[in-house]
Amino acid sequence: MQSMNTTLQNVEPSRTDRTLSKETLKDIPEKKSSRSNTRDPLANITNAKKSAEITKLSSQFDKDLKISKKGKSDDLEEPVPHEDIDKNDFNDPQSVAEFVNQIYEYLMIKEKDRVDCGYMSTQKHITEKMRAILVDWLVEVHRMFKLLPETLFLAVAMIDRYLSMKQISQDTLQLVGITSMLIASKYEEIYAPECNDFVYISDGAYTKQQILTMEQTILNTLNFNITHPSTLHFLRRYSKAGGSDYTLHTVCKYLIELVLIDVKFLKYLPSLIAAASVYLGRAMTGKTPLWTSTLHYYSTYPETVVRECALEMNELLKKSHSSSLKAIRKKYSSPKFGQVAELPLVDL
Repeated sequence: MQSMNTTLQNVEPSRTDRTLSKETLKDIPEKKSSRSNTRDPLANITNAKKSAEITKLSSQFDKDLKISKKGKSDDLEEPVPHEDIDKNDFNDPQSVAEFVNQIYEYLMIKEKDRVDCGYMSTQKHITEKMRAILVDWLVEVHRMFKLLPETLFLAVAMIDRYLSMKQISQDTLQLVGITSMLIASKYEEIYAPECNDFVYISDGAYTKQQILTMEQTILNTLNFNITHPSTLHFLRRYSKAGGSDYTLHTVCKYLIELVLIDVKFLKYLPSLIAAASVYLGRAMTGKTPLWTSTLHYYSTYPETVVRECALEMNELLKKSHSSSLKAIRKKYSSPKFGQVAELPLVDL
């Protein structure tokens, strides 16, 4: 873990050139549009089989949705009054307004398959504090590489899932961290950092071959099941439901990243953590009411449930001011993120 304390200020990882010159483009031969040379990957599958597969997938999706809705009708005798936040998006194909609600219902099914928050008790050589130091360091690495927010959340999720399944030594913890970041970068980024960049960022603590070997180990352990609903996915939906401005949304991002440090928050579903961040963020930015019927409808959580998580999140926020783990607070104290980490603390 000693190399994690290495100063990262002067790190400039090699990046693939993101632009192609006109001369380069001229050298690329045009592809002929002849259909005879194009192999149809479904050519050997009959239309009947295609139809059967599509019907099977559709039926499974509908089945999962029905399972997720069981009990909801009993809990809510009357529909929750709400504003239709998608009514102006039907002309925008990227908003997929026709089935965005079904997408989030499906994500709420899949998020239930999560890691046990007490998994660290099964680790003999690493502690919750060591995990917190690793995540704090990875936040700084993520910032230096200028990666997408999704990459950070996916990397931390993979670390927790792997550690819940495998015993590792203290010396291997940082290797698991940088390898998870490498895999997440390949999954989310257009121009991902190279393996050698992670060798450099770890101050040579691990070789390229060690990272590549660990990559195989993690992927095989997770059975190549990488994707998982993250807090960030739900936050974007709830920010829209709450009519959040830039400052409020950035405050919420600050809060959900802060939660990554504390393994105890794994007891909460990602959707609930996102809802709690909106609740606390509205309190910090002076928005009233703290929870609306529209937020209740789209999150499915009543205020009493959200408030419980928000109270614990607020305590974590207060402790972060005196914590030795400063990467997230430093990140959100910068003008780029509106200096939202400098907002005064509140009591809920």
